[in-house]
Amino acid sequence: MVNSTSSSNQPGAQQPGGDTPLDPAVERVRLKLRRLILVSSLTVVLGFVAVLFAVIYRIGPGGSKSGLTPSSAELRIEQAIPVGARVISSSLNGDQLALTLDAAGATRVVILNINTGKVLRNITLGVTP
Repeated sequence: MVNSTSSSNQPGAQQPGGDTPLDPAVERVRLKLRRLILVSSLTVVLGFVAVLFAVIYRIGPGGSKSGLTPSSAELRIEQAIPVGARVISSSLNGDQLALTLDAAGATRVVILNINTGKVLRNITLGVTP
């Protein structure tokens, strides 16, 4: 018969489950690693929840923040494009429309408010020598 009580306190002695106890320094490293894995796992889970919340917020009701008001009436904005000018590009941001124009060789940007029909800004781009 083997006396397990006298040899179990010695370093390297086997425990009843068959495992040997760890050195105290290795045990501290194991606990630090365990904490690090726990913190990194929580960080990943919180990041995933934040992204999921952002996606649900964007696709939910009120997630679309369009600045245009629904209207069936046609809006005509006079004097926004000079005679002979050519529209190069356009861009819509909320209720603002930016038109890039080529007017007699000069590049102009006209920013309009679509709801009110007013010209907000008229910018002429020039070349510096």
